[in-house]
Amino acid sequence: MKIFVPLLTAAALGFGLVCATGAAHSQNLVVGVNLVNEPYDLSDAEQEATLKAMKAAGVRVIRSAIPDNEKGLAYARRVYAHGMRIELTIYPVGRKAEGAAPANGPQRWVGLSTFDAALSKARFESVFSKLDAAGIELAAVEMGNEINSAAFNADFPSSGEGRALGASDLKNDPEGQQVAKGYLQYLKMLAILKDARDHSKLNRQIPIISAGLVAAFEDSQIGGGKDLVTYKGTLDFLKANGLNNLVDGYGVHIYPPAGNLGAPGIAKREDILQRLFAECGAGGKPCWVTEWGSRVGTTDDCPSPDKDRATLVREMRGHFAQFAAQGRLKAIFFFTWQGFANAPHEDRFSAFRCGELTESGRLAIAPM
Repeated sequence: MKIFVPLLTAAALGFGLVCATGAAHSQNLVVGVNLVNEPYDLSDAEQEATLKAMKAAGVRVIRSAIPDNEKGLAYARRVYAHGMRIELTIYPVGRKAEGAAPANGPQRWVGLSTFDAALSKARFESVFSKLDAAGIELAAVEMGNEINSAAFNADFPSSGEGRALGASDLKNDPEGQQVAKGYLQYLKMLAILKDARDHSKLNRQIPIISAGLVAAFEDSQIGGGKDLVTYKGTLDFLKANGLNNLVDGYGVHIYPPAGNLGAPGIAKREDILQRLFAECGAGGKPCWVTEWGSRVGTTDDCPSPDKDRATLVREMRGHFAQFAAQGRLKAIFFFTWQGFANAPHEDRFSAFRCGELTESGRLAIAPM
């Protein structure tokens, strides 16, 4: 049988170049995991056990906060000593909301409009100075968390109606106007953070990521009484007011609906991701998915059922690889490594459960 070897046309060469470029983007995707619930408050032995398990699992980047004190710095040193870097979530200094608690629970967060420039500058400079002195290099720094949701932004009213505000509401609606005021103050804090980053000795080149946004659209089903601004409405407003001059990536949080693991569910999740990542790359900044995860199929039992979640994780990783190849996606951080270490029940979102790494967790944190 004859084997025909076709000539490589210019078009074919171009296709090959695109494929090679896409593969390079996928291979450069930052893959990490969240470590939340104040891990720096654990005992030294508990911290060591957690970090050793993470290192053994191949974790190289951890998304975590670091309090600006010796306890936080000791934790950061410990992470770095284990060969892992921190994607640091950092917060400006603001004033806690007064009055009634919101419908979704006690108010722990401040309104963005209350951020104080002088106090925030002092915090940012202090953190970078201490990291420099300790010889600790970060993976990135992300300012704020889910600022488009009433759950994390007290500029929304304390008693919400489950509204999904759009870009026009930020201009014309009284609630939206208050949120927009906070967004403008948030951008001022980003500029202060960027200046502190730029003057760091070790971390002046690390990416700055905008706050991970709730991935909500105007046709989302919003529950729990929490108001929010849509993902696109928030990004459009921030971009129009200078976001691209201040950050290297857009943060977003994705918790994919898992009601159907078959073809209809896959199509729904793919549509959501197409809409999300349409805002990333292509002349703007790439997205950093700083939270993604699911607890589908899990229970409080040990060992926990994991088959359905592993199926969903495989699917999502395939989607992520495609967007990374397009240059629209730069990082994915699974939520979460483990819940509260001494809690009476295991966190169903955890990768590490019942004393071992789950199959879905192993898949979620594996390099692309």
